[in-house]
Amino acid sequence: MFRLRSYLCGQWHEGEGPTRTLLNPSNEEAVAETSTSGLDFGAAMAHARDVGGATLAAMGFAERGAMLKGWSKKLHEHREELLDLERINNGATRGDGKFDVDGATGTLAAYARLGKSLGDATHLIDGESEKLSSGARYVGQHLHVRRPGVAVHINAFNFPAWGTYEKVATSILAGMPVITKPATATALVAWRSVEILVEAGLVPPGVLQLVAGPPGDLLDHLGPQDCLAF
Repeated sequence: MFRLRSYLCGQWHEGEGPTRTLLNPSNEEAVAETSTSGLDFGAAMAHARDVGGATLAAMGFAERGAMLKGWSKKLHEHREELLDLERINNGATRGDGKFDVDGATGTLAAYARLGKSLGDATHLIDGESEKLSSGARYVGQHLHVRRPGVAVHINAFNFPAWGTYEKVATSILAGMPVITKPATATALVAWRSVEILVEAGLVPPGVLQLVAGPPGDLLDHLGPQDCLAF
């Protein structure tokens, strides 16, 4: 029986009170339990903005991409373990499990390559500069810059790995820290994948956080610069 904890503010937290039980859908055996009751999601959002955001802001696209590449390689090293967890919590065949797990590592690797191609810049130029007056003194230039907020991801039950990291990869490369919340019923793979990355020392503080269970009042702490993806 696994005990799933949430990874918030750089630490693993167990909730208080009632727990949610995760089942093996093939035989209805309990495989894990989790609780998020009493966790401070406001603090987690602040940690992401202040700490994770500052870390990503200081990194160029290539450096962010290198981090994603490291995540892809580390998760691939644990491929067989994750496939087994797919089986006992998702009821997935090996082929279905590979589709999910390899989709996650493949997507991370693809965005790592994109980051490398963008180089050390922290912003992207959008088009040519434009004259804003008849003279040459006033000129305008559009830039794509990182949004100074948090990307909150609410993921579906059927792709706990791929569904998690396809959103994570785009957000991290764009410079936004992530709080990811997998569907509770099949959260085991997503939880273990984050645990693997944290244990390997590959997650800078505040860059990636995990809610392993109900989101409580998490959405109440969203601000105008935050993003919510389902």
